[in-house]
Amino acid sequence: MAPSGGRATLRPGYNVVAADGPVLRRLFEALLYPDPRDAEALPRANAGPAGAPMRAGLTLVGDDRVTYRLVRDFAAGCQLHRFDAERRAFALVSQDLAEIRELFRSSVGVPTPGRLSALLALSAAELPSRQGTGELSRAPARAALSPDQARRRIAQLEAELVQARAAEALQERVDALQARLAAAGEGLRGGDRIREGLERALAARGELDGAARAAAALGDAEAKLSLYERASARRAEVLARTAAERSSLDEVDARGAPGAPWRAAPFWGAGAAGVALAIAGAAAAAAGSELRHAALLAVPAFGTAAWFAWDWIGRLEAWERAARRRRVVDDWERKAVDSFERDAAEVRAAIAAAGVPGVAELREAVGRVADADAVVAEWRRRMAEWQASPEAIEAAAERQRLEAELRQAEGRLAEQVGGFTRDPQSIESELRRLEADAKGSGGAAPAPLPRATPAPGGDPLRALLERAGAELGAAPAALARGLSGRASQALAGLSFQRLQALAVDDRVQLAVQTGGRAAPVASLPPADRDLVYLALKLALLEQALAGGKAVAILDEAFGGLSDGARRFAARLLKQLARPGQVLHATADPAFREAADHAA
Repeated sequence: MAPSGGRATLRPGYNVVAADGPVLRRLFEALLYPDPRDAEALPRANAGPAGAPMRAGLTLVGDDRVTYRLVRDFAAGCQLHRFDAERRAFALVSQDLAEIRELFRSSVGVPTPGRLSALLALSAAELPSRQGTGELSRAPARAALSPDQARRRIAQLEAELVQARAAEALQERVDALQARLAAAGEGLRGGDRIREGLERALAARGELDGAARAAAALGDAEAKLSLYERASARRAEVLARTAAERSSLDEVDARGAPGAPWRAAPFWGAGAAGVALAIAGAAAAAAGSELRHAALLAVPAFGTAAWFAWDWIGRLEAWERAARRRRVVDDWERKAVDSFERDAAEVRAAIAAAGVPGVAELREAVGRVADADAVVAEWRRRMAEWQASPEAIEAAAERQRLEAELRQAEGRLAEQVGGFTRDPQSIESELRRLEADAKGSGGAAPAPLPRATPAPGGDPLRALLERAGAELGAAPAALARGLSGRASQALAGLSFQRLQALAVDDRVQLAVQTGGRAAPVASLPPADRDLVYLALKLALLEQALAGGKAVAILDEAFGGLSDGARRFAARLLKQLARPGQVLHATADPAFREAADHAA
């Protein structure tokens, strides 16, 4: 959208729009805080017909991460739509202005008008020089200079003016060189992208250093890993067979050693039967009886006893063979395990070096190392090709030349100017005043002049701190102390180190260091009070945008600054816009060159 018709897409970061700042501000307020009387405050586009209706639209993403679209006809009405992700279409939410305002505040996250004015907006109309000094007291009388003192002071000011003009010229050259250096850097963006890709590839390769060292230690990693897997399979087979052997041997051990035959009744029974038969046969033979043949039965009886003894001997030998077999199995298992440990030691060391749990993971890591090496080689090839291209060589040479010129210009600026100088306009103003005094009443002290009429809100600086403190829930003095660090940095940059060290007391009286001494801000020239106001407002903008999801709106508040100060302000705005979004309505090239997006 645009105030004079058309459309502008605003993105996160620093956006510069070539539009009328106050009109754009009023248009945004009419969309964010819709009111039936908004049409009265909006000017019509110059190219449009007198009776044409005024329409505007705004699409934004709220704090609830929902996309809203507001379409407003300032004569007919207003419609708020919400994007339905399931239907992939916008659905009507409300047409009531009050309901839309409340929805914007509660769900979308639109700041209140007071917060927008105090923390998230900056316009040229806010500057103290546009509102008066804000002091009701009269200015202190200035001591008159004698003619000799006036001549000496005029001579000093003329010398200071020469130095200030030289400093301004050198600063303009430094700013121009910085702009050219930034433009020359655009030609090296391709190399920066390649360099970033190479750095990412090297970082990814660095994460695989352990696996790379392991692969280097193995030599032929694939062959070693295959050998390890075969050795592991052989070890598993041996362990399975030895486990089966031990199981059978354990069964033999469970039965125990065979008992001696003389401890068994059958052995003694057979032996006793043989003895009895032998004795009976001998007695029958002596008596001449036919029963002498019974002695022959002693032979099988004694054979039976011998058979029992022989069976015991066989079982005893089998039991002793089982014990020897256990020793053989243990020795076989030990040799198999020792052989595996020798074969697997190298691979296990590689697994430990790579920090992986097993062989499969090590093989995968070694493969990733090869892939990462190929990616690094490809990025290095691209970098070599880019560095050898004529465009890159020319851009690098141009940047080196500009950097050398910039260092020389900055050195001359530091050597000729020194610490800081006032701007030529303020020196010329003081010269004109002294010359007018010299032509006037001959040195009589002028009557004290009243200050300019204060703005209705009082001192603009104090009013700013009071409004911001009310929004942030802090006392104005405490808020100013919290902002003094960042505000002092901004003030030093905007004034080229002429105004430094912003301080505040408990009565919210501001003071700055200038010329080596503290000076009340109320006694500064209007242009310097504007710088203090801008520094404080920039510090507030940075604090308000730091949380993200906030939008700041600015106009030509920096138009009265020098080119160097405007470029410094542009860099500062780009920096503080990173967490959120800054919309700056200006056509100044200094800001458009620094912007993330221009419309």
